[in-house]
Amino acid sequence: MKRPILVIVLLLITVLGAAGGYFAGDRWDIPAATASGEAAPLGQVTPAGPTPSQTPSDPPLPVKTPVPNTIPPLETDLSFRRRTFTVSPKDYQSVQMAIEVPDGWHFKTDPKRPAEVKYLDSRNERGVRVEANRPPIPTKDALAGLVIDLKKSLPPQDDLRIQSQTTEQIVGDDDQMRTVSTLVYTYIPTDTLRYVIVRWVSTNGDDLANVEMSITGLPDDSPALDEVLLRATQSVRETG
Repeated sequence: MKRPILVIVLLLITVLGAAGGYFAGDRWDIPAATASGEAAPLGQVTPAGPTPSQTPSDPPLPVKTPVPNTIPPLETDLSFRRRTFTVSPKDYQSVQMAIEVPDGWHFKTDPKRPAEVKYLDSRNERGVRVEANRPPIPTKDALAGLVIDLKKSLPPQDDLRIQSQTTEQIVGDDDQMRTVSTLVYTYIPTDTLRYVIVRWVSTNGDDLANVEMSITGLPDDSPALDEVLLRATQSVRETG
């Protein structure tokens, strides 16, 4: 009887590990969820079976109603600044990278996620997460995998809504074409509707994503977040 239980636990850990980095973009100062599902903003991972407070006959929880956010929308026509940093993907050599992000957004790292860095606005409501994607995989495959993970991991009451899925080519600031795949979605992790853009970028002239980034904020921020996304996509590169 112990072996099936172990398999269930391993499956939960696998899903969390694959998808946790995107959810953590909601509230940048809150740790990612653990397998117990107790930490925000991930919400609770759907358990494999009933818990003491949940039986098979329990009705599903209602979909959350988002509370209006009173924060003014992020302004467009932002000024940008080139930032350099080093990340350390698991089982791979450290990678030096550069990217342009809004001027004044502050740098943040998480010792538990050495492969990525974040640049956050003064309210910690909007941010850019950048990661060295190792091993590189086709951008389309990375997008498809995240959609599956999101649908498996987010509880129905968080009201996940996929807004768009695209694959295209964008000219970088080095005048070279870059293949990118982009997923845009919204969800309600706590009480506020969040707007998330995840993009996989190939800076090597092929379709293998060596860079992964997410841009997160509020729905009303979307015009400005599109500016941030484009500048980040055009400028991001590995420098060593």
